[in-house]
Amino acid sequence: MKSYLPPLLISLTLALSGCSTLSNLVEKPESEWTVADYYQRLKEAYDNEQWEQVTQYGEKLLAYYPYGKEAEQAYLYLAYAYYKWDEPQSAMRTLNEFIRLYPKHRALPWAYYLRARAAEKVVASWFDRWLTDPARRSAEALKEALTYYKAVVEKFPHSPYAEIARTKVIVFYNRLARHEFHVAQFYFKKGAYLAAANRVQELLKNYPRAIITPDAINLMAAAFDRLGMDVQAEHARTVLIAQFQKQVQRPPRQTLEQRRKLRQLEHKPPTPRSLRWSSTENP
Repeated sequence: MKSYLPPLLISLTLALSGCSTLSNLVEKPESEWTVADYYQRLKEAYDNEQWEQVTQYGEKLLAYYPYGKEAEQAYLYLAYAYYKWDEPQSAMRTLNEFIRLYPKHRALPWAYYLRARAAEKVVASWFDRWLTDPARRSAEALKEALTYYKAVVEKFPHSPYAEIARTKVIVFYNRLARHEFHVAQFYFKKGAYLAAANRVQELLKNYPRAIITPDAINLMAAAFDRLGMDVQAEHARTVLIAQFQKQVQRPPRQTLEQRRKLRQLEHKPPTPRSLRWSSTENP
């Protein structure tokens, strides 16, 4: 009888400890997961930079538990995961929803900035540095990126993202002007000289400080030449170029320090000290 006492004590100890010990050894089916279960898996995937899993758990958490602090943070994790997973449209969709739901959140400057970066990613290509010109892409997508960067500057002028956003505003302003110039060139090459001249006039109206302005005016003058409008061509070359060249606005060259700062600003979103923090309380 004495030799059976230790196993008996072990059995009694397990019984007294309840079912929790045994239940921890068995994975719960997903149909029984609570919001805490979804958030735990979301956080683990996020910390391990498993972006595909972050998007899966994040979407499910927001679908089943759309309110509360877990959902609040899930939006930020999900948006960043989409951005890193090269799904910028999904990142923008998630950030727009977050901005609508939490207009006083402490992470709002970061959310506005990441939304602009995602919009830029839509019109970016790895070949842009050497072969391609991003100005040849969708004008609507370029305008969206410009609008989002302007929003960062206007709403959070003293945030750490404002300096980079101001530079990006100038960059996209010039890209949109270059887009109009490419369209005008297309018309000129097709022999539609009046359409080319009109397109340049629109460029001068909407983007008067663009770097491409002098080239655009020369193209307009050439179109007038082809149309036999010598007076207008001479006026463009002598008056308009002198007038608009003084207004040209160039983006500042990025230093190594600024590029390092840009990479830092793209780091992960702010994480709360606990899930009981309020979006309106002081840090």
